[in-house]
Amino acid sequence: MSSYHPSEALLAQLPQPDSVEIQHSQKLVDLVVAEIEKQGGTISFHDYMNLLLYAPTLGYYSGGLAKIGNDGDFVTAPEISPLFGRTLANQCRQLFDQGCPRRILEFGAGSGKLCEQIMHKPGKPDSYLILELSADLRQRQQQYLKQVLTPEVFDRVSWLDSLPDKFNGIVLANEVLDAMPVNLVKKNKDWFELGVGFDGDRFVWNYLPDASEAVSSAENLEKKFGPYDEGYTTEINLNYLPWFKALGDCTDQVVALLIDYGYECAEYYHPSRQQGTLLCHYRHRVHSDPIILPGLQDITASVDFDGVADAAEGAGFDVVGLVSQGRFLLENGLLDEAEFNGRSDNTLAQLDVAQQIKTLSLPDEMGEKFKVIALKKNLDINLPAFSRV
Repeated sequence: MSSYHPSEALLAQLPQPDSVEIQHSQKLVDLVVAEIEKQGGTISFHDYMNLLLYAPTLGYYSGGLAKIGNDGDFVTAPEISPLFGRTLANQCRQLFDQGCPRRILEFGAGSGKLCEQIMHKPGKPDSYLILELSADLRQRQQQYLKQVLTPEVFDRVSWLDSLPDKFNGIVLANEVLDAMPVNLVKKNKDWFELGVGFDGDRFVWNYLPDASEAVSSAENLEKKFGPYDEGYTTEINLNYLPWFKALGDCTDQVVALLIDYGYECAEYYHPSRQQGTLLCHYRHRVHSDPIILPGLQDITASVDFDGVADAAEGAGFDVVGLVSQGRFLLENGLLDEAEFNGRSDNTLAQLDVAQQIKTLSLPDEMGEKFKVIALKKNLDINLPAFSRV
């Protein structure tokens, strides 16, 4: 396979990293190159993405650079509007009222704003656990939440760096699944798995020499949804099942609400989606080249919600349903929250709240692009937002 050379035109369109970022990136490059040499010249894209995002102290999420918010690379719903977390808190309160244990476990709490929004609402949980792998983000969350929560409420929040031995309650994961490392496959007469090598001063694309589980998955997808044209490239996420099995092993009574952007399987792997869904986010610019700016940009892949559902069921969870974020928020009182929290004689403030509602719920904004999948285990509960689909 011919080497891939980063687009000078693309790099010219993006903000230039400063000297500190360049030094940080070079340390990560050295680590990845050492792993490439260790594995004989090529590593899977999965391993490459995993290092770029999660290498201790150097990866995108584990390093010390700002990531979320206006000064970072992207924003999530809790940063866009406090209405998101307050409305989600309504759903949590309904579940607690139905007998769900009064605890929340949030995966990857980002800025900490979702926790803040939930813990400011009546009916808050007795404890709020945050599983955060990044020591830097954990410190930022602790500093922020200590400022915005009362001491009594802050004492209910605690941090973990791995799954607890046992947890019962509500699991929340907002934009977590899209950050899982994925394998990349490409059709070139036969199917091949794409890997990453290093050529002098840059990362390059290579084919992995051996057949793999990702290749087998691609062959099965083509039988179901193909045929695919030459050059068809897509992602295979092999992490869903082990992730849900690990969660299932430590839970007995649980409801999980997973919020992310993605598609059902037939749409995800439609023959017209020639280049998959891989995206990179750098200072609020979006592009699709994951082998530039190593460690300085977020790398994501859309979620295959059918794959998530199959993996969850394989790990012992029941799938309650899948709905759009817009429907989920509206069913759980988004407009009531806006009316209660947006009362103001200030016209600009009223317009701002109206824009927040549109961004969170309208189909051409986040409302349809983002989905909520609900899972449960050993709990007899009702989630009206899903039962009315």
